[in-house]
Amino acid sequence: MGLRVPLVFRANAAQRAVALVLASASLLVAGYWMSLAIPSFPKLLYQLKLAQSQNGDATAFIWLSLAASCASALVAGIVFLSATLALALIEGTQVVADEHGITVECGLLPASVARMLGAGRIPWKNIIKAEKRWFCFVLQGQAEHGCPPTKKAIGFLMVDQLERLIFLIIKSSPNLKL
Repeated sequence: MGLRVPLVFRANAAQRAVALVLASASLLVAGYWMSLAIPSFPKLLYQLKLAQSQNGDATAFIWLSLAASCASALVAGIVFLSATLALALIEGTQVVADEHGITVECGLLPASVARMLGAGRIPWKNIIKAEKRWFCFVLQGQAEHGCPPTKKAIGFLMVDQLERLIFLIIKSSPNLKL
């Protein structure tokens, strides 16, 4: 292939800044939702006990309010965790292309979590498929000859100069099927 110096691709400053703004905004939204949900729990529980102590009072609305408070707290947590994970993936991921293959590294996450989310290495000759899945660009590779037939996939969210990286992958991978 002829790459003498490894090429490093990562998100540019504007992409990282947008990810930071979105993560901090989701933190504010999650905090606001939690500030609304947590104080309402004791009040709703008191109203529920009061309504149950008096025979004949309907408690369906109180149960619905409790369920809505729990759901808003759950959604707030999910939004915050997903935004934080996306920020870590965008900020900490770099794609290194050298003469032997392509490597996706994420230094902000533990190694096992990073591997689950797309970190790894695939030699150029083993790349068999390149595709876009949801928000990620994914490369699939196959095992070496004589090894168990397993497929490995690496992926990343975004990098600067994505077109250049895709052209490099197409040029360098002899077994690639688009």
